[in-house]
Amino acid sequence: MFKNYLLVSFRNIWRNKAFSLINIMGLAVGINAALVVYLMVHYENSFDKFHKDSDRIYRVVSHIYFTGDSVRSAGVSVPVAAAMRENIPAVETAAPFFINDITNRIAIAGKEFRSKEVIIYADKDYFSLIQYKWLSGSPQTSLQQPFTVVLTESRAHTYFPGLSPLDVIGKEIVYDDSIHTTVSGVVSDLQGNSDFKFNEFVSIATVYGSGLKQYYVSSGWDNISSSTQLLVKLKSTVDMAKVTAQLSMLGNQHKGEGNSRTVMQLQPFSDIHFNTDYPDYINHADLKQLYALSLVALALLVLAGINFINLTTAQASRRARETGIRKSMGGTFQQLMLQFLGETFMLTLLASLTALMVAPLLLMFFKSFLPDGLSDTTLYTWPVLLFLLGLSIVVTLLAGIYPALVLARFQPVAVLKGQINAAGGKVWLRKTLTISQFMVAQFFIIATLIVSKQIHYSLNKDMGFRKDAIITVATPYYNVQYNLRNTLQEKIRTIPEVAMVSMGGQTPAMDGSMSNIFIYKDGKKEIAQNVEMRYGDTAYVQVYQLKILAGRNLKKSDTVSEWVLNEKATKAFGFKDPRGILGVIINNHPVVGVVSDFNTRSVHTEIPAMALTSSAAEQHRIMHVLLRNPGKGGMVWSHAITKIEKAWKEVYPRDEFKYEFLDKTIENLYTSEQQTARLLNWCAGLAFFISALGLLGLVIFTTNQRTREIGIRKVLGATVWQMVSLLTLDFMKLVVIAFVLAIPLSWWVIHHWLESFVYRTAMSWWIFAIGGAVMAILALATISVKTIRAAWSNPVNALRSE
Repeated sequence: MFKNYLLVSFRNIWRNKAFSLINIMGLAVGINAALVVYLMVHYENSFDKFHKDSDRIYRVVSHIYFTGDSVRSAGVSVPVAAAMRENIPAVETAAPFFINDITNRIAIAGKEFRSKEVIIYADKDYFSLIQYKWLSGSPQTSLQQPFTVVLTESRAHTYFPGLSPLDVIGKEIVYDDSIHTTVSGVVSDLQGNSDFKFNEFVSIATVYGSGLKQYYVSSGWDNISSSTQLLVKLKSTVDMAKVTAQLSMLGNQHKGEGNSRTVMQLQPFSDIHFNTDYPDYINHADLKQLYALSLVALALLVLAGINFINLTTAQASRRARETGIRKSMGGTFQQLMLQFLGETFMLTLLASLTALMVAPLLLMFFKSFLPDGLSDTTLYTWPVLLFLLGLSIVVTLLAGIYPALVLARFQPVAVLKGQINAAGGKVWLRKTLTISQFMVAQFFIIATLIVSKQIHYSLNKDMGFRKDAIITVATPYYNVQYNLRNTLQEKIRTIPEVAMVSMGGQTPAMDGSMSNIFIYKDGKKEIAQNVEMRYGDTAYVQVYQLKILAGRNLKKSDTVSEWVLNEKATKAFGFKDPRGILGVIINNHPVVGVVSDFNTRSVHTEIPAMALTSSAAEQHRIMHVLLRNPGKGGMVWSHAITKIEKAWKEVYPRDEFKYEFLDKTIENLYTSEQQTARLLNWCAGLAFFISALGLLGLVIFTTNQRTREIGIRKVLGATVWQMVSLLTLDFMKLVVIAFVLAIPLSWWVIHHWLESFVYRTAMSWWIFAIGGAVMAILALATISVKTIRAAWSNPVNALRSE
């Protein structure tokens, strides 16, 4: 019997090749989307699941609160680790480590390597939590002494090719020409996905015994950096509420002066990969994006299911006689249901196989949305194949159950007498499903237009400073020969294609924050305010064309000696008139000027209180270069960059020259939004593709059903235009209804998305009008593929066939 079912299913699929192909293509798109999302979710959920006792491991994080604002940090102050060991009995292991992101050059036996991955400073406690397999050396002793380093097996092969883990022991590695270390151990690489896949572990004692101490170690409890992190492992039977209370008490005991306070909390190990509240080195999984992608995949799958239901029920009349004969010959309802569901399953299985073959191409197109470690090699594994099989069964039941019921319920007497609905199924249901399809597609089109409009607004908004024709060149962080920076600045200043150069810290707008607590005492009360910091010389204001509202620019200085505030900071300290704050002493230095507000981050965030100041040489490490007119074909800029690189090589011959245009830096602030726009483009295209397939199938079926009517109308004098209008009107009504229903849905969803921007574009009426026009044109083009051909057909052929 099974063989017979299979044979009949194959024959019916082959006999209706056009409709079968439409169904397979639509289902393949939906299944492909579901497959990609499954791969992403499975990949992201696999991080750090293999560590022993991971449910007892936590990262200590900091919440810093001050007047009217708060900051979250993935780091803690340096003394916290020792204090937790001594004062909180529930702590079984405390493993502090410093993240090294300043090393630029690594020298081994005369060969130089560029550090492309983060190095950490750690001790034996780190290896008791993040457990590696030791190939040489010992976790107890390898990082006990200063100036020792442990390598992973892959890094050891890179540095010392051909040597065994035992032979690597004792080899020298020099970091940034100053830190001479000896290899004391080699561990195997972590096999699972992890956010703690470091490849070099320098002993933490090295920090305390070298010049690195000034970068990482501070005894103050208020000095918190995300590069100073702490993992702790609690004992198996502990009261978390009690531990949290003890941690809070510990913070209160070491509360510094001022109005700020720091609250330390325990972040579960399993939360680290998904929690983006704490800025750090980790490529976090964005749960909101995963949910959004899941909804998109579900929507595309539903659209494909709607296609199947519509086309199958529309063709029901063609199979009514088959059903009647089967029933009259003793076929049961259950047997017919099994037959029709079997056909659906076969189509779905073919769609799944098609999806599996096309998936590598889809992964390539969606590479910018996918995690770096996700590749097409994961496609051909048992979990993926089982997922596709399960999805095929689910789709078969959800999409096939109603068409199967329609087909199996035909009564043999009515069928054989020709007393059945020629349209097959309920027409109102088919129209409702078609409207739903186009409503989803219309939503994606409108959303794409509005997101693109917001991105255009963000990139072209006046941010309060000049952002064109400016490049930034960061000098080597580790190099403490600050006079070399002055030399480079002078060399760049003499280049004819350069209009001006400033040496300072970060650009006016940046990804992240850099702030300080400013305290102002007016005699009656004390005002503490978190203030965003920017460092620059006297040319900084001129390069970026910041508008001075009151007072003057900074004077030349190599220390913090005076402040230039923005309007927001002036008002935060209680001064409505910018001139009123001039001369006021804040944090032991006078305010000498006020500049107009400018965006320091993306338009997601409000303009903060900001202070500009000169500083010590270590803060002035970036060259801000204003170029002259680009000239024809950008030749002036090209010559300028070439000459700047030449000057760089004269000053830093062993370091790599890098530069970035400021407008490109600002564009990178909206990477997430640009990815969203690209995703919506794909979603709109795929949603319309599936909907158009279904619409095309219905148009083909309808025109085939009305072949005789078309012939009679043409014989009676109907024109081609009249016939096209007749065949098109009913379908275009559905598209118009879908547009009307999509407007409130689109407005509600996009309105909530736009609320994440402090500065945002307006949802103009013409966006909806353009979206509707685009959908109408595309739908009309789809319908015309068949209707024009039917209208042009010779009526004699249609009537002769009758």
